[in-house]
Amino acid sequence: MRLSKVYMGGLIAIAAVMLGSMAPLGSPAQTTPPPDVDVQANQIASVTLARGVQADTMFGQGLISPLGAGTRFINTDLPYAIVRMENLGPGVQVSFDLTDPNGPAYTVEAKLPPHRGNPKQFDFAAPLYILGTDLETRLGTWRLQVKSIDGPAYTATFQWTQATALELSRIQQARDDDPAKPDLHWRYGAALALFGHTREAIDELQEAIHHDARYALYHITLGRVYERAGQRADAVREFQAALALHGSFYDAVFSGWAQAHLAQLQAH
Repeated sequence: MRLSKVYMGGLIAIAAVMLGSMAPLGSPAQTTPPPDVDVQANQIASVTLARGVQADTMFGQGLISPLGAGTRFINTDLPYAIVRMENLGPGVQVSFDLTDPNGPAYTVEAKLPPHRGNPKQFDFAAPLYILGTDLETRLGTWRLQVKSIDGPAYTATFQWTQATALELSRIQQARDDDPAKPDLHWRYGAALALFGHTREAIDELQEAIHHDARYALYHITLGRVYERAGQRADAVREFQAALALHGSFYDAVFSGWAQAHLAQLQAH
């Protein structure tokens, strides 16, 4: 499903919610701009691919696990791009253009939130895709293009491959270790759906919604599982619930996914 632009006032809410494994996997995969004779404001210092952002991270302070060049993500990972900006001035804005093997996936435009103390650098953390969407099955080469409002663009590529049952068991263990976190139920439910365990996926996603019914992505993921299982009325209910929710930086993306699935269901 192709998505339109999303305008965001900073991605900290997403970074704090979506968790991946934190084991370092080699040297950082960074794209660093060449040095410039003139020091300009709002320059991209580096673009780093990472497999996760640690829980309760704050911008400019969170820990990441940088990945080596040529990294292969698996489709139950939660990959991020960490973009470090330096020489901060007014109007800091970064765009993330993500392309999957089938074409453009989505564009996110992030702005630096209000800050105090005149910091000289800032890290944007953007998810490269969201588990539970239509993107996790787009296996192959993905491309990320990052650019600032006035500067040149920088490109990073990575491989997206199929997860194994071992990864599913690791996600289950994470859920078992912290069963009160709705995000872990959502992640495990979405992973179960990838492996074709529909009934168990529905149970996990319902548990995520039980803990937090105000996050549209949980309803969208559950709606997709119902849709694939042929439970049309249940799917419609979940997509409509997603459309009624607001407050996430990803509202525009979530609404686009929910509307597209509703249109498909209503056309049949």
